[in-house]
Amino acid sequence: MGDIRQSLLPRDVLSAAKELLYHLDIYISNLVQSGRQPPQVDTKTLELVEEFILHAPKDRSALTRVSALQELQLLEIMCSCFQEQSRDTVRQLMFSALFSLQGNQADDSRMGLLGKLVSMAVAVGRVPILECAAFWLQRTHRAYCVRLAQVLVDDYCSMMPGSVPTLQNIHSASPRFCCQFITAVTTLYDFTIISQPMFPDTYRPLELNLKSLF
Repeated sequence: MGDIRQSLLPRDVLSAAKELLYHLDIYISNLVQSGRQPPQVDTKTLELVEEFILHAPKDRSALTRVSALQELQLLEIMCSCFQEQSRDTVRQLMFSALFSLQGNQADDSRMGLLGKLVSMAVAVGRVPILECAAFWLQRTHRAYCVRLAQVLVDDYCSMMPGSVPTLQNIHSASPRFCCQFITAVTTLYDFTIISQPMFPDTYRPLELNLKSLF
């Protein structure tokens, strides 16, 4: 997929991201169809993701500023992309290509975009994204799982306390994600003593009641 970079460069932020997601879908579908085990996304493709979706290119001089509105539109494009792809294997590999941590400077951008995407998926009930996020939580180091859980707790319990019922609905939308989320939250907070968080400067919102998620 490395050869499509030149065609993406003249495009605006959203057009380039949408085009790349389209080609990524085709590329991964072909990988799965080929029967190659395990299907492996190449490095050049991951670099394209970092440059045109995460906006964290290796060459910092090529950094593109993305407005809040553009970011929201990008999240909507990604939601639609995962919703429209019917093959779970392809969805999982796409999610992995976008959000598997690479141990580089783009990981902060990955985590930032992932948190916003999953938060949106919770809000609008995008089950395919929640299912992909569940597997991501299952295979990712707990420190990053905690970061994702913290985003959801902040969004639904701290910033918008009245939105707690939306978070509670995840148990019916995606039981797998619900279980992984609960695991991450119980790592983040000590539910026996509210005033003593397991991570520094972290306090459990009183609205967060794990029993309500079952």
